[in-house]
Amino acid sequence: MGLKKFFEELQDREREFGISDIQLGLTTLEEVFLNIARQAELESAAVEGRLETLNLTSGSSVQIPVGARFVGIPGTESEENPRGIMVEVYWEQDDTGSLCISGHLAEIPVPPNVQAMPPAATSGRNYLGRSGPVHGIVIDPHLINY
Repeated sequence: MGLKKFFEELQDREREFGISDIQLGLTTLEEVFLNIARQAELESAAVEGRLETLNLTSGSSVQIPVGARFVGIPGTESEENPRGIMVEVYWEQDDTGSLCISGHLAEIPVPPNVQAMPPAATSGRNYLGRSGPVHGIVIDPHLINY
């Protein structure tokens, strides 16, 4: 069955299948290769344990794994935010295909369904004015509900 015939039959049987809308998206070969290159970059960065420095709007910085989308900031626990704060990070590929930070959203409280971060004192991580780099904690994207 040709593609045209397939879509004609699918359209004829929309009600039967419970379909309300049919859309077809085309992806260029360039987009396919860029997605493959991005995935390869993510995998190699994870294996190598590569970190990137994220400069927060508060003026502090945190080391995060390359490609991490949601990152908890150790040492940010307070009465107001007992689980600490987190940030959503956006990534893009540079001209060489390497992932680099393109931006981030404002710092927000870590949701209650996310496991608490280890305290900065026991995790060996520091925050803000304390010496040493702060290493962010990757939060599973499936636990974040906007």
